[in-house]
Amino acid sequence: MKKFTNFLAQYVTVSGIARKRFLKTIFQQLVTCIILLTWILLSAKAVPPSPAGGRMLRLDETHDFVGTSEAWFPDEQFEGLTAEAWIYIEEPPEFGTFWTIIGQEGRFGLVLYGNKDTLGTWGYAEGADHGLSAGGDPLPTRKWVHVVALYDASAGDGVNGKGGNACCPGGHLIRSDKPLRIGGIVAQNVNKSHFKGENLKLRGYIDEVRISNIVRYKGPEWKVPRGKFTVDEHTISLWHFDEAPWSGRFKDESGNGYDLWRSEAMPVEAQGKLTTTWAKLKR
Repeated sequence: MKKFTNFLAQYVTVSGIARKRFLKTIFQQLVTCIILLTWILLSAKAVPPSPAGGRMLRLDETHDFVGTSEAWFPDEQFEGLTAEAWIYIEEPPEFGTFWTIIGQEGRFGLVLYGNKDTLGTWGYAEGADHGLSAGGDPLPTRKWVHVVALYDASAGDGVNGKGGNACCPGGHLIRSDKPLRIGGIVAQNVNKSHFKGENLKLRGYIDEVRISNIVRYKGPEWKVPRGKFTVDEHTISLWHFDEAPWSGRFKDESGNGYDLWRSEAMPVEAQGKLTTTWAKLKR
């Protein structure tokens, strides 16, 4: 307070010319700050709202994944499966790396492959001596896109209503006693999939994840769903991610009870399972 009083006293005693120069300097600095602030605000690339509306899930190095606290449908043998979501990627993964969007260790995965910035799927069918895999659909950045993984004992994918399964339906996807993960790292058998490289944590935004026990879309083109995904007789998990940004839990709207948890908010009873899983992934 004393320093401010001395400043005012000096300001009052200076000459009129000096006072004008002083005010001019302050004004110039203020204008410079306003221009700089405006440039920063205009330069910021705000993420546009999801086509589904509502809130969205952000994944980065801090909030690295969300997942179920227990095995996801461990005893089911799916003749068909569809995993779909709206995603927004600011920058694709680097060459030689890939990100898991949705996946379950030992059963299936939907990935973003950094080698050609494409979407890809992998899966394991009962009795198959090689993995089910498909890829090649380019994924645009800085846009919301609808992505789909399709399984019918073959694998396929789709981006914004274009894609489909390659061929040869029949059989079942194998069982898995692992949790379902969105983002993060989901282990795969590198000998049964062509998505090789370092599996890193996804960085981007995800909204409206739905998993169905049928092949929901038939290629080569289909109508992209608008608005929030809905539950029907084929929906086995659905997450809207409309909870508060600080929420650690995201409700499964299908009624099957497979709520998702942030890694740091996982229930205490699941911590032992989670530690074991991540220890295996890091080997």
